[in-house]
Amino acid sequence: MSERNVELHRRWIEAFNSRDIEAVIALCDPSVELDSAFAAIGGGIYKGHDGIRRYFRDYEDAWGTEIRVQPEAYFDLGEQTILFCAMRGRGQHSGADVEMALTQVARWRDDLLVYFKSYRQREDALSDLGVSAHELEPIEP
Repeated sequence: MSERNVELHRRWIEAFNSRDIEAVIALCDPSVELDSAFAAIGGGIYKGHDGIRRYFRDYEDAWGTEIRVQPEAYFDLGEQTILFCAMRGRGQHSGADVEMALTQVARWRDDLLVYFKSYRQREDALSDLGVSAHELEPIEP
């Protein structure tokens, strides 16, 4: 298996963590869809580069700039990648420390992100992909 898409996913996470919106957008197809699991920012689907910009604004309004993705393991499924990770930070308005496990699924085409979905439950992500955890070979973050 090629790890090219895993490397692209890593770069996406690095750009996200540094809040470099233009670097994130450079990794996205113009028709990208981002399906957010975060009810705090309204959840739902963000479409296109303008949608990614809106996602970042909504995200920062809810969480501020302190929250980060901490990768635990990547998985290469060809045109799709999975990331098991934790989100850690502090709520923008509440000031409360936040830590939650997430699973991210990304679909890549021609070295660009075309679809991204975050899941609160790992099992839901794996079920949507039709794979089980024991079939996956972890790639270190």
